[in-house]
Amino acid sequence: MKYSLVGVAFFALLVSCRKTIEKPNWDVDLLAPLINTTLNINQLLPDSVLQTNPDTSLKLVYSTDIFEMDVDSLFKIPDTTITEIYSVPLSMVAGPGDSFYSNNEERPLNVSNGVELNFAIIESGFIEIEVYNEISEKILITYKILSATKNGDTLSVTELIDAGTPTQQGYLKKRVDISGYHLNLTGINGNKTNKLVTQAVATVDTNGSTVNINSGLKIKYVNTMIDIIPYFVKGYFGSQSYHFGPETTDFSVFNNIIGGTLDLENVDVNITMENGIGVDARLLINQFQTLNTKTNTSTSLTHSIINNPINLNRAQLTNSVPEVSYTFYNSLLSTSNSNIDNLIEIFPDKLKYEIDLLINPLGNISGSNDFVYKKHPLKTKLNIEFPLSLVANNLTVVDTSDFNFSKNSTGKIIDGTLFVYADNGYPFDAEMSLDLLDGSNNIIKKLPVVNQILSALVDANFRVVQRKKSVLSIPISQSDTDALYRAKKSVITVTFNTVSQPQFIKIYDDYTIDIKVIGDFSYHFN
Repeated sequence: MKYSLVGVAFFALLVSCRKTIEKPNWDVDLLAPLINTTLNINQLLPDSVLQTNPDTSLKLVYSTDIFEMDVDSLFKIPDTTITEIYSVPLSMVAGPGDSFYSNNEERPLNVSNGVELNFAIIESGFIEIEVYNEISEKILITYKILSATKNGDTLSVTELIDAGTPTQQGYLKKRVDISGYHLNLTGINGNKTNKLVTQAVATVDTNGSTVNINSGLKIKYVNTMIDIIPYFVKGYFGSQSYHFGPETTDFSVFNNIIGGTLDLENVDVNITMENGIGVDARLLINQFQTLNTKTNTSTSLTHSIINNPINLNRAQLTNSVPEVSYTFYNSLLSTSNSNIDNLIEIFPDKLKYEIDLLINPLGNISGSNDFVYKKHPLKTKLNIEFPLSLVANNLTVVDTSDFNFSKNSTGKIIDGTLFVYADNGYPFDAEMSLDLLDGSNNIIKKLPVVNQILSALVDANFRVVQRKKSVLSIPISQSDTDALYRAKKSVITVTFNTVSQPQFIKIYDDYTIDIKVIGDFSYHFN
């Protein structure tokens, strides 16, 4: 006889009101819903990579950057210290307000990789200025970097410094934010590179006294450039060679697929190179692979793009927004000209590449007008697109649900069966397994499933026209009941096969599998 859980509970309540001396015992059959879930294509592939075609079939579209070169790759402006020392050549007398020193200096700016810069716009950074005074009166210092301007104003620091002696110098320290400053790096005469022009002027304090300035006394200026990050630079970047790799980058499209293989009908992949830097470039792709680190498998690309030089023209300044006009190189990889489908069919989680790059292979043909903006790099992108038209072989997906089977203090399960009711809207047969997990996600029981989920019915075009209902069973022994009580989560694993439909099958956006698990238990009440 079948009873509902509510009826049995009510009956148990009535019996519990009897005198305990009677101690009734009885066995009943109970039906208990345990799991209710729906599986769709999102259990296989993230929603972000799926697009719907006009006929409602699905395709995968994914784009990722492989490598990029930006201003930091071309060169760096390291922290640089410039020291200027003025030594009084002849003894003199200077009154309040008298200037006794004024000088312009041309100082080198250290730039890595032999790059020759004539102009830069600074995104962020600082100049720290220190001044040491041996004159025995307060002096007013005006220190300018004539090469640095912002909104038409020259970078200038004017400060009063305490009097000093050769053994106890007056001291000043000042840090200036130079974000947004333009640097002209052509020197005093405008015909050099990597040169800063500074100016220092020293004046006796207008509120001070007339002072004797003996020969040999010094004023020292220490100018340190700190954490300089350029936004834009121009000059000649040299004929530099770069080697990238072997390096790997994450490829997360197939992370939800834990096993099996696919045979894809068609795959289109564009390898696109975008040059936003004002240099000509020559690239050589030595190696391109996909890797599945879970299965320890890899596949290398076979295509004419491998080990053949690719010439990429320089970008051009637009003097508008956006600031540059990119140049592009595209190479289409398809199932007809490469083995790109094999690279996808192993469900990679990593991309591996090795690339050589030469900039300015023909030398300084720009007349020192190479340029780079920080936000406009040279980069290589991978654009993947293919319809979900496939043959599946043991394609495996998992779905995890919370599981809470409360133990009743008045009785226990003797044995029973879990019935799996599957309503399949996919044109695939499927095997199913059910695992029980504890609170730490450890498997405490694997429950064997009898029978399989049958494929939905399809028309002549292999489009599903009628869903298929299947009933699967999981025998539960008395030893299994402890696992049911302990379980906090359940994991349903579904393995798809197109054995009955070996042709390429399209996947549509309305395909799902609905799964319900019902427990039919023999229950002993005390």
